[in-house]
Amino acid sequence: MADVLDLRQFRSSQLEALLAAETAEWSQLLDWDYAPSADLIRQYVEARILPGYVLVERSRGRALPYGYGFFIYEAHKGMVGNLFVLPDRRDSAHLAERELLTHMLATLRASPGLERIEAQLMPFPPAALAPCFAAEGFHRFRRNFLQLGLRGQPPPAEAAAEAADFPGLRLEPWGGATFEEAAQLILHAYHHHIDSRINDQYRSFSGALRFMHNIAHYPGCGAFDPAASFLARSLADSSLEGMILTSRVKPDVAHITQICVLPQSQRRGLGRALIARCLVQLRRRGLRAATLTVTAENLPACTLYRQLGFTPLAEFDAYVWERNGHGAPA
Repeated sequence: MADVLDLRQFRSSQLEALLAAETAEWSQLLDWDYAPSADLIRQYVEARILPGYVLVERSRGRALPYGYGFFIYEAHKGMVGNLFVLPDRRDSAHLAERELLTHMLATLRASPGLERIEAQLMPFPPAALAPCFAAEGFHRFRRNFLQLGLRGQPPPAEAAAEAADFPGLRLEPWGGATFEEAAQLILHAYHHHIDSRINDQYRSFSGALRFMHNIAHYPGCGAFDPAASFLARSLADSSLEGMILTSRVKPDVAHITQICVLPQSQRRGLGRALIARCLVQLRRRGLRAATLTVTAENLPACTLYRQLGFTPLAEFDAYVWERNGHGAPA
């Protein structure tokens, strides 16, 4: 008989089989080392401070976990952080996953003062959890997870972009920028952009600053790699006009966590040049592959990545519920 229990009733050792299986699945599906994230989950579970639920089966007086999920609160917002069920307990209808998700969404919706809920569950194919989110009034945004192999000769488009000249700008390695500068760039680059509907941190300076700290200090997007991150500055006043941020998600795999350019500097090939500069650095250091995610509706970005040689590895959906309806697609 299956029960749904509060995650805070469990010790991390009781979830070890789940975390080990989840780490193996991330490596297989997304070429991503989930171990650092799993270690952080263990710490929060052990401290009994992570809200969520665990699916257990009762057997001979013991509660045997076979699925879990958690969510977090950030001021007015809740975020579904994770959802996983052991492979041998899944079915084609994803009933176990949907049961966990239903409990988490119900708890979040009932939380006082909550104005927004976000979820991006990367390992799930788009149709798997859509009915649960649709029933709760979430808006859906398709996301593509792309990968580029770095062994062998770079494609001509990459070489041309890396050699491009930008009068009035200089491209330089990460190191001289403050998080405050980067946050201002994100805020302006994503003004009225579709991705600001998916991630509301892009809508305010404080949110963008929090995003930068998360990229640099937490393992959710890998370990920040300053050597493969680059800036574009104005020669006139040294203002920041573009940047690319990269993390390491495996010893030989990088993930581009952010690429943004000020609106007035777009459509000049600057984003293409920043990506090429990053890829050249990754190739020189012997990395095997680079990955990134892109919103399917962002057609210019999708076209650019395809031209640079990125190919689809997976697709998933991002979901947003907002009390005032701002999460709705335009």
